[in-house]
Amino acid sequence: MTERPTLNELRARVHKERHREIGNWLARKAARPLAVYGTWIAIRLRISAHQVTFAALIAGLCGAIAIGTGTRSGFIAGVILAYLCFWLDHVDGQVARWRGTASLDGVYLDYLLHHALNLTQGFALGYGLAARTGDPRWAIAGFAIAGGWLGLSLHNDCRYKAFFQRLKRETRTYRIDAGSGGRPVPPPGWPRRGLGVLSWPLFKACEPHVILLGLSGLAMLAISTPLLWDRLWRSAVVAMAIIAPMLALARTGRAIHRGAIEEEFGYWFRD
Repeated sequence: MTERPTLNELRARVHKERHREIGNWLARKAARPLAVYGTWIAIRLRISAHQVTFAALIAGLCGAIAIGTGTRSGFIAGVILAYLCFWLDHVDGQVARWRGTASLDGVYLDYLLHHALNLTQGFALGYGLAARTGDPRWAIAGFAIAGGWLGLSLHNDCRYKAFFQRLKRETRTYRIDAGSGGRPVPPPGWPRRGLGVLSWPLFKACEPHVILLGLSGLAMLAISTPLLWDRLWRSAVVAMAIIAPMLALARTGRAIHRGAIEEEFGYWFRD
């Protein structure tokens, strides 16, 4: 591939199949289309996909540190850096696809990036309040948020690790259903009755793009209405410190009780 592609050449090659259909709203509508401009720059500067991933990690960690200062300016800067991280997290894959260097190593780095951000960003939200108020209990709340968010993301990773353990033991040949970003059984939408009416939006509230949008709202309040920003920040941390660990435990317990891991393996892999 040329090292001086046009934007149109990039758009024709670097996007995943169905990139406008699969994934969260913020990625589909903003991050993926805008990432092309970062890819254009990275290609010209001969920056590798792995280097972009590390840049995203640095931006995310610096954003967490900024939020952890507990100041208004730090919070605003932290949210801006979180957006930079989110954007770079889409640039790296596009760089790899343009150069034909996409690999499992890059996927591995991406997963490490996401887990590191779950921990640091969640803890920073509580620690920032501890620094702001002098009350160390806010740091405990931040630890609860970090643990809950990490537990929710590890639910998927541990499930797929269990799949791989099964596949390594088996001598049979399996065919894999789904592909191109799809799943054999699409995740259900918002239930119309039962406990899911309440739990579904709570799970959604813990998804990274929703968290980022929520932080954006707080950052705008930090600029316009500092007193309300402070109060809503505290309320959000208290709520998330309760919700995130509870959801992580509930999802794990529900999966084990229903045998969902074994069932999904049967959907994905068939003789």
